[in-house]
Amino acid sequence: MPLSMTLVKIMKFQEEIANFLATKPLSKNSRASYSYDLQQFARFFDERELTEASLMVFRKSLSELTVAAQKRKISAINQFLLYLYEAKILPDYFRLKKVEGLSGEESLPTYLDLSAYYGPIKSPGHFIMLLILETGLTPAEIQQLQWSDFDWRFNILTIKFGLKRVIRLNSKFAIRVKTIKNADELFAKSRQALHLELKKFTHYTARELRIQFILRQRREGKTIYEVAQTLGLKSTMTLEKYFKP
Repeated sequence: MPLSMTLVKIMKFQEEIANFLATKPLSKNSRASYSYDLQQFARFFDERELTEASLMVFRKSLSELTVAAQKRKISAINQFLLYLYEAKILPDYFRLKKVEGLSGEESLPTYLDLSAYYGPIKSPGHFIMLLILETGLTPAEIQQLQWSDFDWRFNILTIKFGLKRVIRLNSKFAIRVKTIKNADELFAKSRQALHLELKKFTHYTARELRIQFILRQRREGKTIYEVAQTLGLKSTMTLEKYFKP
């Protein structure tokens, strides 16, 4: 049975990235950046045919990135698409279009020193706040925890859902939290209830606290790939805006 046109295109994408990069006089870092962006583009079309509509879907998937990251990816991909067309690998010339509002730079959140909150646990909301600051977990993920997932001998939390992983907990967190006796009751509550408990204690939202976790990880020297693994992410795409130079 002959391969479908879509599969041929997918195979060509993967095969032609190296050929395309060979035509570019790039530094080692620039070559790595181009390769990463183009591999991400090729993976997106693993099960999709390249059309104007699917290209727009891909464009929308970049919307959470910084303006600079979007511009970089769009430039690399458009150069690649032009190469594929000129090499007669694609019968039509596709181009990733810019979207309104792409001018100007976004302001990124500022890292905050929240160490003052690492005192005696005052409420369920206080515990949730510290748990997000320590692990980056969302309330939906906190719901899936069990107290037995915490190992206080080694100060680690084993995540058994999604991408299974082990998160190390610092001692100032462990010493305050390990004496809690009824955490499973809190974990069993609805996501809305967890948000409400957090709101009772602090004006910071779960999303803002998760961002602070990411920013702290970067300040501590963690790479974007290490942070993605800790958060259980399959891609670094949503983290790139926090790791731009």
